[in-house]
Amino acid sequence: MDYFILTETSLFRLIRGEEKTDPNAAYQDFVVQVIELCKQPDDGYKAVALTCAETELQFVSGVSEDINLCVKKALAFVQKMLKYVTDGKTLALPCEQRRIKLKWTGKTAELVELIYGISVMGSVNDGTIQLKELVEELFNFFGIENTKGCYRIYNDIKMRKSDSRTYYLDSMRAELNHKMREEDKRFR
Repeated sequence: MDYFILTETSLFRLIRGEEKTDPNAAYQDFVVQVIELCKQPDDGYKAVALTCAETELQFVSGVSEDINLCVKKALAFVQKMLKYVTDGKTLALPCEQRRIKLKWTGKTAELVELIYGISVMGSVNDGTIQLKELVEELFNFFGIENTKGCYRIYNDIKMRKSDSRTYYLDSMRAELNHKMREEDKRFR
């Protein structure tokens, strides 16, 4: 997203002397643009865009009295909207920039086993989350696009012919127990 999107409005073009328009009309256009920005899904970028506009408005000087009044109103509006979109909290950068992206590098069937295991254990949201939501969230978290394949994979897992059909969960349990036994040996 362009963080300076609000500085491309008619109000800022008027401030920079690039456009001759009625200051009140430019202010109203600016308000509409801010509201449209704030209607977008909250991904953190709108708070950054509002902060950029706030900073630019704070340093406006050398303009006519009419324009200066509209700048003050725009600044007050941006500050209120910024407080609204951040719930009064300190601005934090968008999550995508803060957290490390994780990519599932195992087999998709292994992730499906894990997801179904989490679901049947009721380990997320006290077991109230729908399986579909859990699949979507974890696939998205690990960067896997197609969630529809999950149900086909689960049916394939059910068709496995052995005493235990959960190969991955069984291997995980065995590996974790082995790791703990090895650590216990080192501490003795």
